[in-house]
Amino acid sequence: MRISTQQQFLRSIDDMQRSQSRIADLQDQISTGKRLRNPSDDPVGAAQVVKLERELSQYNKYDDNINVTQRRLEQEDSILDSINIATDRMRELTIKAGSDTINDADRSTIAQELDQLVTYVAGLMNTQDAQGEYLFAGNKGGDAPYVKQGDGSYDYVGDDGQRLIQVGSDLFVPSNDSGEALFESIDGPLQTKLSGQAVFNAAQQVPPVEPFVRTTEFATLAAENTFKEATKGLGELTIRVTEPTPDNFEYSVFDSSGAPVKDASGNDIANIAVGDIAATPAQINIHGLSLELHEPADIASANEIKLSATPEKMNVMDAATALSNVLSQPIENEQMRTERNEAVARALEQFKMSADKTTESQTVVGSRLKTLENVSSSNLDFKLFTQTAISSIEDADMSKVISEFTLEQTTLQAAQATFGRVSSLSLFNYIN
Repeated sequence: MRISTQQQFLRSIDDMQRSQSRIADLQDQISTGKRLRNPSDDPVGAAQVVKLERELSQYNKYDDNINVTQRRLEQEDSILDSINIATDRMRELTIKAGSDTINDADRSTIAQELDQLVTYVAGLMNTQDAQGEYLFAGNKGGDAPYVKQGDGSYDYVGDDGQRLIQVGSDLFVPSNDSGEALFESIDGPLQTKLSGQAVFNAAQQVPPVEPFVRTTEFATLAAENTFKEATKGLGELTIRVTEPTPDNFEYSVFDSSGAPVKDASGNDIANIAVGDIAATPAQINIHGLSLELHEPADIASANEIKLSATPEKMNVMDAATALSNVLSQPIENEQMRTERNEAVARALEQFKMSADKTTESQTVVGSRLKTLENVSSSNLDFKLFTQTAISSIEDADMSKVISEFTLEQTTLQAAQATFGRVSSLSLFNYIN
């Protein structure tokens, strides 16, 4: 095959340019440390890198969420600890106030310190986070959760919302707790309930339809005559009304297990005749619990109603304020002394409830922080695995690349030297 001088020159130039291009590519890999710099270098590998980088970005987002959640929970834990310390001080003052060795002035001083502690705790419960949101307002972070009323009490105006933050591929952790869940945990005055609805009291009108039972004395029962005592621990009561003969009604009362409730003489309160309650409501008494019985709206199918009592929930600030109001009054007679002792005993129990709830809440917060710690460690491992996978695809093998660069450089130098010698050959050199 004949090769012209022009072909020989062009082929040599092409070979050297390819070698130079290869050397430039290898030099770029050495300087950047990357084998995959453009999608065209390895389309399949580039697609894998995009997918892995998306996963890595997600884990970075999880880390941000963990850091934010951790800060909020640590702040919440610190506040709960401060509230617990304040509650302990309230208990100490209450014990001191119950002593007969101190006088009215001493009790007034205790009341003033209780008021100061109430103000302090109110500030803690209205704490804002770094973003200016109220920590214990639920989903209403823009408004203070506790508002002081004219009578000195504090009403919770937030909601029961809880924010769940994603910290893993399938894991959400609450980043806050509402004040309703944390602080509205103290048993206050009892509230009677009929079929889950608020009962009518004696001063209210009762329609001739359900609820067909209303309380006449329960709303004013003394503290020592609570619902449990009135019903002897029977729990939720069911009052059933029947009409065995026209205009002659009977009622029965059952405890939470369905067994008939017994009266003071040990007889079942079952099928007790009450006459025509459609014309005249009947006054009945269950262990000292006075009730007014009306005709049911539907004697055939709506002839039962459930009666229960649940304590109204209040916060530790209101409990302390109630005690302070009692202690600030001088004791003028034995009745006032008894009322003071009852207030002290009630406050001690309420402060204990608050402390127990706060300790329980701190335990929950601690478990969340531990979860965040574990998830953060796991996410770090996942990030390391992902980064290793990306590196294996796009990073250059430096020892291999340097070897190839040296070989390509030697090849180019040899090609250039050979081209110089071949380019000087000519037939005219041998013609005389």
